[in-house]
Amino acid sequence: MNIAYRVLARVWLLSIAVLCWLPMSPAQEEFGVGSKAPAIDVEHWVQTGEGKFNQVKDFEAGKVYVIEFWATWCGPCVDSMPHLVELQNKYADKQVQIVSISDEDLETVEKFLDRKVPAKVLGRINGAGGDESGADDPMTFRDLTKSYCLTTDPDGSVQQAYMEASGQMGIPTAFIVGKDGYVEWIGHPMEMDEPLEKVVAGSWDRDAYKAILAKRQVIQGKVMEIFQKHEAGEIDEALKNIDELMTLVDDDPEAKSGVMMMKVHLTLASKPAAATESFRAILPSIDDPEMLNELAWSVVEAIENKQDIPRDLIGVARQTAEKAAKLEPKSGAILDTLAHLVYYEGDLDKAIEIQTKASQLEPDIKEIEDFLAKLKKEKDSKGK
Repeated sequence: MNIAYRVLARVWLLSIAVLCWLPMSPAQEEFGVGSKAPAIDVEHWVQTGEGKFNQVKDFEAGKVYVIEFWATWCGPCVDSMPHLVELQNKYADKQVQIVSISDEDLETVEKFLDRKVPAKVLGRINGAGGDESGADDPMTFRDLTKSYCLTTDPDGSVQQAYMEASGQMGIPTAFIVGKDGYVEWIGHPMEMDEPLEKVVAGSWDRDAYKAILAKRQVIQGKVMEIFQKHEAGEIDEALKNIDELMTLVDDDPEAKSGVMMMKVHLTLASKPAAATESFRAILPSIDDPEMLNELAWSVVEAIENKQDIPRDLIGVARQTAEKAAKLEPKSGAILDTLAHLVYYEGDLDKAIEIQTKASQLEPDIKEIEDFLAKLKKEKDSKGK
C-alpha cells in the first residue's frame, strides 16, 4: 500500500472523528438527535457504581443518561475512561447516570477489568499514575471504572438500536439522553462536557444543535467528494475544493480543524514542498496529543517512503511532536515520533536520549526497541 493511500485512508477517519462521528448519509438519519431514545436491553451489568445505580431498561423522566459504546480493544475508549469517571463523580448527585456498553463476551470484559491501569491512562484522572520509567500503577481497570455503570451486551441489540440506527462509524461514541427521554447529543465522550452541563441545567438548545449537525452532514458529503477526486488523481481540483470548503466551516471550530487536518494530509501526500504552510496553519488550533502525533508521524512516514520532504517541514513536524509530548509526556509512541524527527534533523545524541525514554515507557513495542537499536548502532559506528 503506497504512502498516499495510507494517508488518505487515515485522513478520512480523522475527519470523521473531528466532525464528531456524525451519520454518513441522509438515509441513516431516521434515528438521531431529537429522536426518542429506545430502551436498552443490556445482558451483563458488570459495574453499577458500587451499587449506587439501578440497572436501566426504560429511561426515567427527569434523569439524564449517557449511553456510551466502547470495547476492550479500543485505545481511545480506554483513554476516555478517566474522563467518564470524572463526569460521573461530578454529576452523581444531579440525576445523571453513565452506562458504558461493549458488545464483547463477559469473559473478555472481566479479564480486561482485572488488568492494571497503565500510568499514562491513570495520569489523565489524578495527574500522577506512576514513575518516569512508565511502570504501571497497582490500580486495576475494575477499580478505575467502579463509579459508573460498565456493561456488556454480546448480542449487540443496543449497538444496533443506537450505533447502527444513527449511522455511527466508530467508538467510543456517546449519546446523551435528556430528561424527557429524547437524544440530545451524539459524539465522542471527550467532547461532551459542555452539552452534558447544559442538558443537566436545562439550557441545552437541541434544535440549534440539530442545525449544526445538518450543516456538518453537508460538509461530510463534500469531504467525500474531495477524497474521491484525490483518488482519481485530480489533485489540484481536490485542493481547490478544500479551500472552498474552508469558507463553509469558518464558524465551526471542530469542523474547521477537521478540514485543516485533511488539507495537511492531502498536501503532504501530493505536494510535500507546499505542506509546510498547512502544518503551520493548523498547529495552534489542535490540542489533542493523538492528532498532533498523527500529523507529525505522517512526515516521518513520508520520509521513510523516500518522499522529498523539505527541511523546514521536518522542523515544523518536530514542533508538532514536541507539542504532543508536552500534552502527553508519558506516551512512548509520541516520544518515538519526536525521536525520529530529531534524528532526521541530524541530532543523533538527542534522538537517542528521547528514544531511550520512549523505550522505558513502552518496553513491549518492538518498533520502538528496533529504532533505538538502530540509533545506538549508528552512534557506535561513528565513534570508531
